[in-house]
Amino acid sequence: MTERAHRDHPSPVLADDEVRHILIERNAEMGATGGAVGGGAAGGRAGAAGGASGGRIGGRLGARLFTRVTGLTRTYDVPRTGAAAADVRGILQPLPASSDDDDAIVGLIGAGALGMNSAVVQVVWHADRVEATAHALEGLIDQRTAAGALLKVEDALARHRPGGDSPTR
Repeated sequence: MTERAHRDHPSPVLADDEVRHILIERNAEMGATGGAVGGGAAGGRAGAAGGASGGRIGGRLGARLFTRVTGLTRTYDVPRTGAAAADVRGILQPLPASSDDDDAIVGLIGAGALGMNSAVVQVVWHADRVEATAHALEGLIDQRTAAGALLKVEDALARHRPGGDSPTR
């Protein structure tokens, strides 16, 4: 069984409010996509535009009213290398404010049910280890999105871990 994330989990790079804002806006965009597909099927181009608008508003409102931000951090014994950083960057969708600094990598990753719930992942390298933190919105039914996102980070780092050690949790 996957580990549950916790409320009020500290964010190592981004401010807590920024993490929440990113997740709410991502939920709004997912709602817009769904609304556009449904509206377009029923009403053509005008229906797609209306559906996207309604879906965006509904996604944003639903995320604000009915979800909570949860987070989880795991530590891995992985030295800082360009190849390890590239593998992590390869699984993340970059955020507009992210930098090219390999010491701290920030991005989005799809996890949760069918990979449709997004998590903000922040990976911070130290001299001899890497700490990965994931935050996600969870509603009434906990999808364990943060834990799923960290499993994807762990898979990306697997070939860089000395001797295949299991992560420190």
